[in-house]
Amino acid sequence: MSASLQVRRGGEVLRVLPLARALSIGRTPDNGLPLRDPSVAIRHAEISAEGGALLLTHLAGGEHVTFVNGHRLAPNEPRRLEPGDEIQIGPFTLAFLTAAPETRPAPAPAGRVREQGDLAARPARAPLPTFPPEVPARGTLALYTEFLPPFFQESEFLSRYLKIFEAIWEPLQRRQDSVDMIFDPRVAPPRVLAWMAAWLGVPLDPHWPEARQRAWLREAVTLYRWRGTRYGLSRALETVYGLSPVLREDSAQPHTLTVRLLDPPDGDDTASREAVTAFIHAHTPAHTRVDVEWVGADAASPSPPAPADAAPPPEPEPVTAQPTPPPAAPDGPPA
Repeated sequence: MSASLQVRRGGEVLRVLPLARALSIGRTPDNGLPLRDPSVAIRHAEISAEGGALLLTHLAGGEHVTFVNGHRLAPNEPRRLEPGDEIQIGPFTLAFLTAAPETRPAPAPAGRVREQGDLAARPARAPLPTFPPEVPARGTLALYTEFLPPFFQESEFLSRYLKIFEAIWEPLQRRQDSVDMIFDPRVAPPRVLAWMAAWLGVPLDPHWPEARQRAWLREAVTLYRWRGTRYGLSRALETVYGLSPVLREDSAQPHTLTVRLLDPPDGDDTASREAVTAFIHAHTPAHTRVDVEWVGADAASPSPPAPADAAPPPEPEPVTAQPTPPPAAPDGPPA
């Protein structure tokens, strides 16, 4: 029997994927096994065949991790998979099985409505704390005296003299040692974010919370590869506004996309509907008509079951989606 990979999330089996060849695992749809979650890297891991065995290699670094049977994998170190192994990647559990894979359901016939996504609204994360650079305390010996013979280390005058050069050079040395952090959107100084966005050619709204700006700069270059696709639009809304949309397409209305969003409660990081709508129109194909629907938090959450002796609630009135026009162009001189 051929090997297969069972994908679960929260105890629910999402799919069973046969392992017939090399398989890439990551967040974007161009992977053999796409896992949609921010905790999954763009190229997270891969499974390859070598000498009749299947090897799992963790490719990501930093905050993205992979566990096999509770043991964390080191990057770029292949591990042989055994039947029954469970791979943990973010909220997903991948079970390595040797049984025959389940048959996939037949595709839905043409002319049906297609929906993708789950409504959700996530608050922005707090930015990482920053601290001022350390200032050498006065009255202490110069660090440069440690490189001198013991006889010269006892000279107080020489220590004060070397401290002049130390005060000039050490701040430059610390800046040089951490210059790569200036180009990292996660820890770059806030005043550098706008310059970095202009350098990359990425629009950056100064009204976005700092955490949203950092997340957008970190993923904008990758998301521009997916601009105009369902994944690109969904991931862009999750990154900038923390909104997970439901995308609806009806073959009876070609070139029409309905975007359903959860209306989050007012907060410091809550954007206006007009700003979100303008952002959606900027990341959808020009030939596509976009209808934006806003759903209240009460309507999106499932209601508790009614008692057996209670009368059934009246059926709600149908809600008609009203198309949201694109943002008006700025006034200009008459043609």
